[in-house]
Amino acid sequence: MTQPPNTQPRSLADTRKALLALRERQRTATRGTGDTIVPADRDRPLPLSFTQQRLWFLAEWMRDQPVYNAPIVLRLDGELDRAVLRHAVTDVVARHEILRTTFPSANGVAHQLVAPAGDVDLPVIDVSGEADPESAAGEAVAAAVRRPFDLAAEPGLRPTLVALGPAEHLLVLAMHHIVTDGWSGAILLRELVGSYQARSAGTPAALPALPVQYADYAVWQRGHLTGEVLDTQLAYWRERLAELPTLDLPADRSRPADPTRAGATIERSLSPELQRAVHTLARAERVTPLAVALAAFTVLVSRYTGQDDIVLGSVLSGRTRPETEPLIGFFANTVVLRTSTDGDPAFRELLNRAKDTVVGAHFHQDLPFGHLVDELSPERDPSRNPLFQVCFTYQNGGATSGTAGGLSITPYSVDAGTARFDLAVEIVDVPGEGLRLWTEYSTELFDAARIERLLDHYQRLLAAALADPGLRLSELPLISDAEREQLLYTWNDTTRDFGTAELTLHQLVEAAADRDPDAPALRFAGSTVTYGELDTRANRLAHRLRAAGVGPDSIVGVLFERGPALPEAFLGVLKAGGAYLALDPEHPPARRELVLGEAAADVVVTTAELAAGLPVHLTVILLDDAPGDTPSHRPEPVSGPGDLAYIVFTSGTTGKPKGVPVEHRSIVNFVSGIVDVFGLGPGDRVLQYANPCFDVSLFDFFASLGSGATLVQAPRRVLLDPDELKGLLRDERVTVTDLPPAVLGLLDPQELPDLRALFVGLEAFPGELVNRWMAGGREFHNGYGPTEATVACVDHRCAPVHHDSMPPIGKPLPNYRAHVVDRFGNLAPVGVPGELLIGGNLARGYLNDPDTTSRKFIPDHLGDDGRLYRTGDLVRRRENGDLDFLGRVDNQLTLRGLRIEPGEIEQALTSYAGITEAVVVAHGHGVHARLIGYVVAAGEVDVVRLRSHLGERLPAYLVPAVISVLPELPRAASGKLDRKRLPAPDSTPVLAAHEPPATDTQRRLAAIWTELLGVADPGVHDSFFAAGGNSLKITQLGSRIREGFGVELELRELFVNTTIAQLADVIETRELAAIDDDELAALLAEEEDAR
Repeated sequence: MTQPPNTQPRSLADTRKALLALRERQRTATRGTGDTIVPADRDRPLPLSFTQQRLWFLAEWMRDQPVYNAPIVLRLDGELDRAVLRHAVTDVVARHEILRTTFPSANGVAHQLVAPAGDVDLPVIDVSGEADPESAAGEAVAAAVRRPFDLAAEPGLRPTLVALGPAEHLLVLAMHHIVTDGWSGAILLRELVGSYQARSAGTPAALPALPVQYADYAVWQRGHLTGEVLDTQLAYWRERLAELPTLDLPADRSRPADPTRAGATIERSLSPELQRAVHTLARAERVTPLAVALAAFTVLVSRYTGQDDIVLGSVLSGRTRPETEPLIGFFANTVVLRTSTDGDPAFRELLNRAKDTVVGAHFHQDLPFGHLVDELSPERDPSRNPLFQVCFTYQNGGATSGTAGGLSITPYSVDAGTARFDLAVEIVDVPGEGLRLWTEYSTELFDAARIERLLDHYQRLLAAALADPGLRLSELPLISDAEREQLLYTWNDTTRDFGTAELTLHQLVEAAADRDPDAPALRFAGSTVTYGELDTRANRLAHRLRAAGVGPDSIVGVLFERGPALPEAFLGVLKAGGAYLALDPEHPPARRELVLGEAAADVVVTTAELAAGLPVHLTVILLDDAPGDTPSHRPEPVSGPGDLAYIVFTSGTTGKPKGVPVEHRSIVNFVSGIVDVFGLGPGDRVLQYANPCFDVSLFDFFASLGSGATLVQAPRRVLLDPDELKGLLRDERVTVTDLPPAVLGLLDPQELPDLRALFVGLEAFPGELVNRWMAGGREFHNGYGPTEATVACVDHRCAPVHHDSMPPIGKPLPNYRAHVVDRFGNLAPVGVPGELLIGGNLARGYLNDPDTTSRKFIPDHLGDDGRLYRTGDLVRRRENGDLDFLGRVDNQLTLRGLRIEPGEIEQALTSYAGITEAVVVAHGHGVHARLIGYVVAAGEVDVVRLRSHLGERLPAYLVPAVISVLPELPRAASGKLDRKRLPAPDSTPVLAAHEPPATDTQRRLAAIWTELLGVADPGVHDSFFAAGGNSLKITQLGSRIREGFGVELELRELFVNTTIAQLADVIETRELAAIDDDELAALLAEEEDAR
């Protein structure tokens, strides 16, 4: 994992030396410029500051949305003099030019236009006559603060007064962030209150003229940030942010490709006791309170994401010159705070790392964030903010309430309904009052419950760290006792007594035979085997096996084609006291010999034909060659619940198969649970679809035969042919089956009215598949279970509602436990991904592999006796306790710093009509890395339309660069996907081959590119940003297109259509749409005449 540079803890002496060196470099740089801020010439256009320039660009991007509104709303209780209040607002606006500044643009470049001082209008909205004035006032405030600003035409301050009654008012100061920041808000309120108080007393407002204004600062900044000053700042950030990762905070919904920036806020108050503890620890460790709060939040994010290179944004004042301190304006600058949590450090050690992070950012905060983005040139993604997605800010604040001229003034909470980042957390340290915790979050990504829980975890973690800074990151508590109770016990309250705990697997079948020996047990090729017949045949084989020395824990190979011989042989082995090992006739002899040797199996039950391929040293018992005097009664039981019932071999990471031995008690519990969940019994007919060599086949064999239902069998060729399979399901009136999603996609539910319940294993499938098969009240179960946890251990019966995506895998089946843990083994909170651990009814371990067994089967450290199996699967809990399957822990992809779970893309692919299966992998490394998608479809796939489909559902970075259509996905013998056998992607290069402009529109666009980017011969498929474009230049591009083509393109369109070919298509489409019918007819007639 890439670590941020220079994050190792330093000694106090080293830190002091570094600080002194930084200060000296800053002083030298400042002396070198030899300038202070002075009034600028107003006879020429006044530039925007760098921070304003970036914000103006972003505001243009979201022109019709109030994302960058920064309102202040005050409740005024008492007798209000409205005229005095209006004059007080006028005083403040007259004092600060920025509050009467507009931002017109020319050729894609904005400038400041300051209007003369004059009276400010203060419109009044009177809601006192409404039935519910308080509610009406809230609606009026929301409307006022959520109305977007037209920066070119109106100033960034829009005051309004809402009257609830004669002595109740709300002062709404709707402001745009381009004219204000947190520091400015305090200045505005202080001066407004002072002016109102003075004018109420009949004295002049004590607001003398300012020596310089914000526009003067903007001019100064552009002259100051050059040469050595700029180079020093850039050098620091280049090193600090090299190979920057992307923070992947768990969310409730997938990231939209084109976010609306809809958001909400949550506010909390933290106690003065906690505030004092923060300051006490800061003094003791010689760090700032910001470092304390940041370190705790970094721990939280690290624990939530599993990452140890944490990148957050933060806002610093940006007021490094004394002349700026009394000014209102947008001085605040965004910086990137990168902190390593590698090595599970103690909180005290993490404080020093956070201190280094904060100090470095403080002394290099002069570099505007926009400059930093352009310098680092991260891959542009309209769905994300560049460089960071989560912002954390800590600032000192003044008193939140006061009085003026007989008025009581208190803050009024308002939700602007927008979010600039995925998540923004701000702590305001108010002396004597405590800490105010304010959170703004994207409602497109998060539910309120998740954010409330995150804040709970932060408060708990912070309090624990303050109490004992020696605790390590992994030891700091997140969840409450109530959460722990829910996670450990409430959602694992699965204890059930089926009355079968002392039985063996074959005794379940014997009980069914005793209840009704004439009932049909097996159906195959039109013939029936009754329970009595099956029991007798299995008894005869058991006696022969006993005679061959088979007993408890003996392993017996079973080698047959599909048909009645398989369940007869399985039961015969079990009745003899042994454990069966199913062998596949289609496997090569070497494979069979390998697993027989690993299992130490000396006896194989088979047919004469298949026996020819077996090693000669084995004892072979031919099922169809039994002596006539073989006993048919049940042999005396010699095995019990703790003895082996079967062994299944699964593929191993080393390429060598792993044997998984399972005891009777575990498989009996599974069968009992499935019979209960599905309500299986006489009258049900269960299809035997799964390969008998794999454990999912036990669902078919024993959930049916253990409940008195009928097992329907068929040759493999019938099961693989969709038409023959459909006929089998229909003619045999199958009621319950487990089928892969790809097979279900080829069948018509309406043609199978008898099929009442489906069990679908762990594969990605679209929600539409559920909707189709649940029509008419059919049960649809999404299940999960590794071989090591005995077939299936988690199940979800889908609710009869519309499903837009793959449903969860649900909750544990009876007598199982399911825990989600982080990388340290701690319980993961609801909604936070982690590895799934399974407890209860596990396999013994791995055959002949004690090291892997001890690594994967671990003691239960979470409170119960027994063992837990580490599945290696990534899951998360929903609010109701259901589990979502996210993929393998080791299948996560990393692409250009982004951590990607392929499951999200695969679901988007399978949601396209006709696609039945999909898999996504990463190919290449570094800048050449790209996503490759492989799909299986029922018919032809229009890849262009498929890309458009994906683009509507996924951010650009998640759309595969190449999509290959395959006849089928390569699979191992177990049926699992074999990624190693996926074909290499086609030879399409990552960068498109050069193609010169071919149309007049393309040539004119190429000329604009050459002018803006200095590219001599741009190709029509070259990316604007790859060719050197940035946010400023793309704004100028839009201006050139507007001037040259008369077409107005929004900024988001320019970001999405980044090549000449794409832009030419958009422009020509707009031009055609602008032609009316008469003009079009004239053009066509002219073209016809020319021919």
